[in-house]
Amino acid sequence: MKKIKFISSLLVAVLITVGSVSAVYAETYHIKDGLKYMLDESDAYLAGIEDDRTTLDVPATISNYPLTATTMRFAQNNANLESVTFENAENISIVGSYGFYNCPNLRSVNLGSYVTELYRGVFRGCNSLESVELSDNLTEIPSECFYNCSSLGEITIGRNITLIQENAFRGCTNLVFRCYYNSYAHQFAQEHDISYVLIDGVKLGDVNGDESVNISDATLIQLHLAELETLEGIYLHAADVNLNDTVDINDATAIQKYLAAFDVEYPIGEIITQS
Repeated sequence: MKKIKFISSLLVAVLITVGSVSAVYAETYHIKDGLKYMLDESDAYLAGIEDDRTTLDVPATISNYPLTATTMRFAQNNANLESVTFENAENISIVGSYGFYNCPNLRSVNLGSYVTELYRGVFRGCNSLESVELSDNLTEIPSECFYNCSSLGEITIGRNITLIQENAFRGCTNLVFRCYYNSYAHQFAQEHDISYVLIDGVKLGDVNGDESVNISDATLIQLHLAELETLEGIYLHAADVNLNDTVDINDATAIQKYLAAFDVEYPIGEIITQS
């Protein structure tokens, strides 16, 4: 029995990572509420979408089996899908290779908090994809994951991500990382010339986020006060140079004094965090 279980699990792993051989596995497919799935003794694997739904809310179970992974290419070329969420998929851990490959109208994805692993090319070619919420439990963004997702804008990448494959975001021409100071994603963005916005941790006075304090920061504070530019989040916090919980002209003046080598009582240029 253990040998049979091992072989069965190995075959499912092949389906998830390499591809499906429908002629061999056709007898193992089942359909429930428009979703095609296969069984491996105690687990179920999402293998396809059989209806024309525009929203996919991946369930935790199907036919009373825990849904633990998706097979390779299970939604490939699906022109109906516009949004996908894994928020309720509490048993899912893996999204198989090229799962949403070339879904032309897919615009938003929420991976919830349960997904721990994305396989190669999951969202490759989804050129309408604008919004992605990654799972906090992910540690790696694999090769080709968002390849040619040209509409993808800001994506928040948490501290748990410790590896981003080189071509994971290739062709993402509008990409902006939201990341933490000195995190892996922050370093990756710098090394690969990707625009980024820091969530936390910035030099006091570094209002424009270029990691130095210069006259441009004083000017940006003035533009903010004149309502010609808007400072937000950690950068608004960095603009409060004199640490009095208010951004005003005195903060711009403090930066100018600092640049002129006057003694200032504030830790301009030191890393601060936003409480």
